[in-house]
Amino acid sequence: MSRTSGLYIETTEELQQFMDQAREDGRYGIDLEFIRERTFFPKLALVQIAVGEIYRLIDPLSSVSLDPLLETVSDESIVKIVHAGGQDMEILELESKQIPTNIFDTQIAAAFLGLGLQPAYAATCERILGIVVQKGESWTDWLQRPLTENQEIYAIDDVRHLLPLHDHLTKSLEKEQRSEWALAEMGKYSTPDFYHPPLSQCLKKVKKAGSLDSRGQGVLGELYLWREQEARDQDRPRRRILSDEIMVEIARRGPRQQEALDKMRGLDGRDSRRYGRSILSSIEKGLGIPESELVFIHKKRRLDPEEEAALELGAAALRSLCRGERIAPPLAGNNADVEHLIRAHFDKATDSTDVKLLKGWRGELFGKKIIRFLTGELVLRIDPESGYPRLLES
Repeated sequence: MSRTSGLYIETTEELQQFMDQAREDGRYGIDLEFIRERTFFPKLALVQIAVGEIYRLIDPLSSVSLDPLLETVSDESIVKIVHAGGQDMEILELESKQIPTNIFDTQIAAAFLGLGLQPAYAATCERILGIVVQKGESWTDWLQRPLTENQEIYAIDDVRHLLPLHDHLTKSLEKEQRSEWALAEMGKYSTPDFYHPPLSQCLKKVKKAGSLDSRGQGVLGELYLWREQEARDQDRPRRRILSDEIMVEIARRGPRQQEALDKMRGLDGRDSRRYGRSILSSIEKGLGIPESELVFIHKKRRLDPEEEAALELGAAALRSLCRGERIAPPLAGNNADVEHLIRAHFDKATDSTDVKLLKGWRGELFGKKIIRFLTGELVLRIDPESGYPRLLES
């Protein structure tokens, strides 16, 4: 296999020495290239890693064992530096069977410093370090061998600047007194729910799941669990087994026989026959769930006019606060989060532990101030200097 000499870690022993140095340094930068368009499980194609000022590629398709790297995933004494590392962490959790710890995501850090919600790696390098990073290979075939020189250069550049970014961003966060908030947000990577969310959370991501009654949601839950296992077993994307739209419609109608299932619009005849028995079994399981165990997604009552007005004002207040704090509004919360806060306020349930905008740094920066705004302690006025609305003491 032809590839750039000296750029790759060629043996497991060499990787072990590299990771020993990372342990001594207390940190390393990492990025992964993978393909997952046609499979359930991502196919790891390349590992890029930076230790000190040394940058190397690891070919997971070679004979080099990744064990020395995977053993560090849950080591709390080592900072793992990534950029937009959600999917990378999912792969490392899958490969190591450990929950990653001590993750520093430069994208999240940059978002707390006014660079927008999801600043790209190249944009972050340019803004923070003044360095222009090559683009253009992100959608390439990383499973091909040998990789081209351009692919190798692109891959190395993806980790070359992670450690300098870590240094600069850490200092900036400390200067702005935002380290605690940023690290709390990065802490999501060290929670089991990030990798294995509960069924209720999964169902919230299924479009129109909330339109089902509690019994329909019970059936949907069983269909979801079956589809998940089937997708894993076949290593195929979920949608290739059963689309969300069809799954919700099956849960709504609850067919009890194969003939009724065959008549479902949008369900391919071959899939109906192939999966029919499993689908009907899942329906029966859902219909058999005790009434007391059926609540997955609470149906929202309609907001009354006063609450609707408060929602619009609350959303405006959040945008104003985000502008003042130089934090992208979506990082703070979306309209659904504002609505949750408004409902809690009117239901006198602002001490609830599940209101996102009242938790941690979001509560300190935004949620509590929005509540004060709703109670009249703060007012929203146009700032004559900036022309933007600001929350001020009444």
